[in-house]
Amino acid sequence: MSEPLEDEVNEELRRQQLKSIWDRFGVYIIGFAVLIIISVGGNEIINHLNNRLSQRESNAFDNALNLIENGNDSAGLDQLIKLTEGKTGYKGLALFRLSSESLTNGNYQEAVNYLKKASLDKTLTNNLRVFAKIKAGLILVDNGSFSEVDVLLKEVIESGGPFSFHAKEILALALIKNGRDLEAQEIFQEIANDASAPPVLARRAEIFLR
Repeated sequence: MSEPLEDEVNEELRRQQLKSIWDRFGVYIIGFAVLIIISVGGNEIINHLNNRLSQRESNAFDNALNLIENGNDSAGLDQLIKLTEGKTGYKGLALFRLSSESLTNGNYQEAVNYLKKASLDKTLTNNLRVFAKIKAGLILVDNGSFSEVDVLLKEVIESGGPFSFHAKEILALALIKNGRDLEAQEIFQEIANDASAPPVLARRAEIFLR
């Protein structure tokens, strides 16, 4: 077999292997990524709550969550929407919760829109604003276009901040979803080769490169 043809066959085999991994484990990989990101974001939210905000809005936020948990979704969501009109950090936290409720109800675009608003909310810490973009990017992998994911995460990746590797992984998953396996492999290789990448992300990247 000639070398060019052999290379082409090997590349096709790699693409098929990558597709097989995605078909079998894609949903679990995304789910695991969500858990990690939510864990990191959750710690950031706790710190945010400990450092800011009025008792009145704290009570309003707690009351909204209690209403939702007790089955009075309409009143609870209305309370959260009112909080998004404020100027303290509970505005951003209300946007996060509204996004979660929209996601639970299958309203993916609405969930993304709330997160995009949170990513622009200066009452939130920078990490929480970036976390909003990361979470929105994950939703868009299965419920949006590649260009949406790319535009949303471009700045996060270029910043080189703590979420940049998560953003790269999500971008690679979006590429696979759109049949652009070779480009995804380049990103996974970049993650796997970077000594500063979180170990769990580096190991996951290596899985896709096998």
